[in-house]
Amino acid sequence: MADLAAKCPLFTDSKILCRVKLESKHRWVGTERTWYLRNYCYADYYVDCEDFEAYLEQQAIVKGKILVVDDEPAMLETLSGFFSSRGYQMMTAASAEAALKLFEQEQPSLALIDIKLPGMDGIELLKRVKQNHPSVKTFIITAYDEENKKAVEAIGVDAFFAKPIGLDQLKKKVIEVLVDTERRMKTLVKRQVLEGVPKAKLLFILEVLPKEENRLSAYLKECFTDRSRCGGNYEVDFAYSINETLQKLMSFRPDLVLINFDSLYQISCGQLASRIVESPYRPKEVLVYGLNLEASDKQELEHLGIQYVDQRRSFAKLITMVKQTLLRNGLKTDLSLKS
Repeated sequence: MADLAAKCPLFTDSKILCRVKLESKHRWVGTERTWYLRNYCYADYYVDCEDFEAYLEQQAIVKGKILVVDDEPAMLETLSGFFSSRGYQMMTAASAEAALKLFEQEQPSLALIDIKLPGMDGIELLKRVKQNHPSVKTFIITAYDEENKKAVEAIGVDAFFAKPIGLDQLKKKVIEVLVDTERRMKTLVKRQVLEGVPKAKLLFILEVLPKEENRLSAYLKECFTDRSRCGGNYEVDFAYSINETLQKLMSFRPDLVLINFDSLYQISCGQLASRIVESPYRPKEVLVYGLNLEASDKQELEHLGIQYVDQRRSFAKLITMVKQTLLRNGLKTDLSLKS
């Protein structure tokens, strides 16, 4: 029997259709024309839609501006014209010095940088960007590929292209980087249950009201350091503010950050998640868990590529999600658990 088509609850765009495996045993409700799921599970969805790439590009377009830095007028015109025609906001600079001013004034989301520039070259510009604007995505586009590729990779870059460049190839990489396609697809692709013992550093973020007894931290630490209970070998730490979170990202270097949504009363969950995702010390994954997340908050987290764990049924769901997330990221020990 063929898989049934359904509007995917992860997206608000009605053009995005997914298929659901019948063996998932979901209950179906709705009309003959539109089907929705109750008690759906992200792992049972995968994309099946010709318009999906177009949908992702629309998400990339709203992320922000693209800055092209090149001393060749023809290259500036070609790249700016190509992406402007697709709806992107574009800026151009013929020198590194002009680009640095635009970074300060316009705050682009992505920079396409040529290495051979008058005055300061593209490698030095890349260093400045990484130092002063770490959240900006960077592509190097140059005719000098072998000569400079190692130097660029040592600094850190999101993509490297050698001229002459294919615009379609560049477009796909722009979409992938701005939308963070890999993280979004993790919630859509059917995954097998992985076996093994994860080993990782976990950073829990929550707020504690004044004069409130911090029982949750003690419970979380007890739960995730008891190997027989959590199924993993974890080092656990806590943060109680945005500043403390950013400091712990740098000093503790967690593999997984877990935000307790229900405990937040001063910190915005979306703002906190954005700061973590944009940090140069970004963890491999971020999970938000709790009971009372609104639809608008879930949509904001989805745009950031962050999963939400609904705990209305049991705390065990969070334990399982942590374990599977870490195993998917290759964080695994060969040591067997000891009671």
